[in-house]
Amino acid sequence: MNNRGIEISNGFMLSLHTELLTTFSKFYSLETKTLTVFQLYGFGSYDEKRPSIKGFITEVTGQWINGKYLYNKTREAEKGNAKFIKLRRDYLSLLILTVGYDSYTQYLNNSPFLSPEIRKEEGSNFHEVSNDIDALYYVGYYVEDRQYYIKSKFTIYKMKTASWEILYWEKNYEPTFYSYFGKCVPTGESALSFYFSKENSSLNKECFVNIFYGNNMQTKPVLLGAYCGFDRSNNPVIGKLVFEQVNDADEQNDKVRSKEINPIFHHYLYSQRMEVDGILPHKDSDLSVSLNRLEIVYFLIGDYLGFYLDKNNYLIPVFFEIINELGELKFKVNNTNFKGIGRISRTENYLISEFSEKNTSFSQFSLQVQPLERDLFLGHMLVYSGANVLNGKVLLWKNNKKLKKFMEQNKEFYLNISDFEESIVDKIGQYLKD
Repeated sequence: MNNRGIEISNGFMLSLHTELLTTFSKFYSLETKTLTVFQLYGFGSYDEKRPSIKGFITEVTGQWINGKYLYNKTREAEKGNAKFIKLRRDYLSLLILTVGYDSYTQYLNNSPFLSPEIRKEEGSNFHEVSNDIDALYYVGYYVEDRQYYIKSKFTIYKMKTASWEILYWEKNYEPTFYSYFGKCVPTGESALSFYFSKENSSLNKECFVNIFYGNNMQTKPVLLGAYCGFDRSNNPVIGKLVFEQVNDADEQNDKVRSKEINPIFHHYLYSQRMEVDGILPHKDSDLSVSLNRLEIVYFLIGDYLGFYLDKNNYLIPVFFEIINELGELKFKVNNTNFKGIGRISRTENYLISEFSEKNTSFSQFSLQVQPLERDLFLGHMLVYSGANVLNGKVLLWKNNKKLKKFMEQNKEFYLNISDFEESIVDKIGQYLKD
């Protein structure tokens, strides 16, 4: 079914609305006038546990709707400022299914709430839709809570509008779809952006999607994108998207319902989501994982030189520097340079390095906050350097001028332990050797 709008007469909308209220009232054996507007349509300050038209439609069809959208469209028809109103096709179909009909045509021909005049007036509207040749179909993927793999149907119509239906397996036998419908926002070459207003969302939430496609969108089997919106608790979220092109709506529907997971997409998307906390800080220090972060980082600022002891009993030089109170840092081992930022662990006993280079995303280095001795520190690293994996303890001297001079004169990859003075050899034997 195409999601683009259909123009219906005010009389058709009000008749359908009356039948919907009647069906709803019979189903729950209650008078609609006993409910507030918010409760009746299911938006604003309403009780989800009590009857609402929004909940009723979900109960009958398995699809979520935006209750405020239905209320607004009904009010628009009641005002009668124009002869017709434009209603989303997916919403119209859901309303018709809810009152007990399989299709628009069946409803138009059989509903006792429609007058002959309305039937005659409405007869041609539903068939004015353009065909699906102008549509591009994608299966979209992203992660929620940084790890849960979510599939969706993303359909673009004439490069002007789009529908985005997000699937959740909240029931064992049939998925629930949360839908957005939006317009293309011109952003320049090589990319498309879509704005989904809350009025056209079954969740009553706004969302923005940006898609990069390069030079020719139709020839790209996979597109990359990003979204900015709100989670179920109304906290702002952003994350990466992957869109996989499919041939038609049937293939799109089959693929999105399949519970198979593409490991390549999953690996690309894992952890690629950021969520803003729903509780605002009272002061800036509330944002810190560590209460004493600034004091600890300030204490650690400086140059560190030291060694990793490999299985052959050779020493591999390690250079580490904490540059400033922001925690910006540099790290070098085996002539491989890293840069990034250091974050204090929640327990305040380690500075954890986060490297900014994409090709070193799996390398790790941490520095123990409490020194072993004065200006002597222990670190732990897991570094992928070419064909070698360096995994283990690192012994580091802070601001040691004598060791720095020695290292400037000895720049080999591997150093023999016998090259060092006795005091350094003793420390290596005490802290690095098992």
